[in-house]
Amino acid sequence: MKKIARSRFARRYAWRILSGALLSSFLCIAKSRTAADSRPVIASAPEKPTNWSDRSYYLAMRDGVRLAVSWYFPDRLPPVNPAPVLLVQTRYGRARSKNYVDTWLQGGYVAAVVDVRGSTASFGSRDSELGSTEQSDMDEIIAHVAKQPWSNGKVVASGISYLADAADLATTRKASALVAAIPREADLDNWAVFWPGGIPNDYLFLGWSVGVYEADFGRPRTPPPSTSRADSVPWDCRLRAEDCPKLFPLLQPVDEDADYNLLREALNLREKSAKHWTSSDYANVTFRDDKGLNGNAPFDAAGAHLEAVRREKKPVQYWGSWIDANTGDSALSRYLSTPLVPSVMIITANNHVGDIGGDPFFPERRDPIPSIDEQNRLNLAFSNLIVRSDSVPTRTIQYYVLGAGVMRETPQWPPRGVRQVRFSLDANGRMTRKKSVVGLDSYEVDFTATTGQENRWTTGYGASPAYGDRREEDRKLITYDSTPMSVDAELVGWPVVTLRMRTKTSDPAIFAYLEDVAPDGRVTYITEAQIRATNRKLADRSKLPYYQGPAAHSFNRSDALPIVPGEPFTLKFKLNATAALIKRDHRLRLAIAGADADSFRRLSTGTAERFDIYRGGGEPSVLEVPLRSWR
Repeated sequence: MKKIARSRFARRYAWRILSGALLSSFLCIAKSRTAADSRPVIASAPEKPTNWSDRSYYLAMRDGVRLAVSWYFPDRLPPVNPAPVLLVQTRYGRARSKNYVDTWLQGGYVAAVVDVRGSTASFGSRDSELGSTEQSDMDEIIAHVAKQPWSNGKVVASGISYLADAADLATTRKASALVAAIPREADLDNWAVFWPGGIPNDYLFLGWSVGVYEADFGRPRTPPPSTSRADSVPWDCRLRAEDCPKLFPLLQPVDEDADYNLLREALNLREKSAKHWTSSDYANVTFRDDKGLNGNAPFDAAGAHLEAVRREKKPVQYWGSWIDANTGDSALSRYLSTPLVPSVMIITANNHVGDIGGDPFFPERRDPIPSIDEQNRLNLAFSNLIVRSDSVPTRTIQYYVLGAGVMRETPQWPPRGVRQVRFSLDANGRMTRKKSVVGLDSYEVDFTATTGQENRWTTGYGASPAYGDRREEDRKLITYDSTPMSVDAELVGWPVVTLRMRTKTSDPAIFAYLEDVAPDGRVTYITEAQIRATNRKLADRSKLPYYQGPAAHSFNRSDALPIVPGEPFTLKFKLNATAALIKRDHRLRLAIAGADADSFRRLSTGTAERFDIYRGGGEPSVLEVPLRSWR
């Protein structure tokens, strides 16, 4: 077995991803054995938990690999009249999607949930995530669920996170039965999540990759905290049949597999295949066009298949968040890259699963906007428009405004009336709309700088964003403030930073934060970006796989530009898109760092770093922000 990278990131995350599956199982599954048979006594039907599927079986793919399929019905039995199908493709265990499909069952749909190839109860291995073989499986899955007697032949794909990425990729397939998709918190480009700006996002990648690897082999990363086992041996379904029921809802056997023999066969065959990827396969990936040690490119997503998206024109309701990794940018890029696809984009300030609000201006407010009930209503209303009336939605973007607590709507991005306002970095930590004083500011990089352990990069696996007052953390950074705003304004779009600078090392990482400074001194996070300076070459937009906004970069190794320590260079890059109310008498702040210690790998060749930032002159350092009056 390949050695799996272990770090404090991986250890901290590993139990989180599986804890829900493990802690609930004690109440659900019988653990006694018969004297004549050493195998565990599996719970009878009445004892099964409520999220156990109504029907399940293995579906053989074209190459013989069997995928586990679960069906959920509105009244636990197939409906008398055929119904539309909600399709969920998951790599986290079928039964863990039960709560998500409940709303659809109440709305008169039937739900099919599939363990994708090489994950949990399905057969096969995973040489990458969302790879070409898994995408081809979608054709057979969609065709199969559409022709079941309880199906009316119309399929809607949906899900959150990885499940959303799978739903999004389903819209690239030539599958006539798929009539729409609702990807929620999808990643249009997975490279931009795990290596944003070319900087390894170790907290997210190492934690997630180790957790899913262990789950695919039927074991949690560590023993659960509540276990009473004296020897603290980790549960392992592959090695011990009696451990399998304890891993529900991560692992659920199909109906014909009451003794878990088939499920364990799938796990054992996977163990022997030696094709399953690990985090170490991608340890040396630094550019978008790099391939891992296993010969595969970093994980696929719909952003690499937009020609197929445009060809199929499947209507989508696509969800993102300003503070969930770069899912807000994913929604905007998909919308702008597919102008003829019926699309409703909904961008919130909620956490990854949408049940906790995270507006940094209102840290005490944790109720999501829209509410969970409203989110469910919007999902069903969109789907019913297509499934029941054969209509298509009007293209629109609905977005939340940080600091205002309201949703707004626009058919275009940026919205009408927005103009880029240019601030030049000036002396004494100021920004000016006028000509700035020529000079140089030096910053000794503080590698302890951080956005904390509850930020936009941690929400993907449970730690919801909770940005507090950043005034103390900003003392570790170099900052530039504007003059106070004279009127209320809406900052909406992509801010852009241009830095004329030089560095002490040949491999600097630059982190930029846009913040709001209140009259009382409170500093509120708005958005950010990070970029490895070697990726500074601006891209030809026509050669990019999708629209990436202003100041775009390819992040390809072939476009890398070396940094010579002590020699000036110009770096221009956009921050993640956002929308925020900037109130009268508040100031805008640009804060620049060389590290985010709790999320990203330290660069600068592992040595001390200094940034020298040039002001004024023929190549000034500037911040451009998209503003319009607040109405």
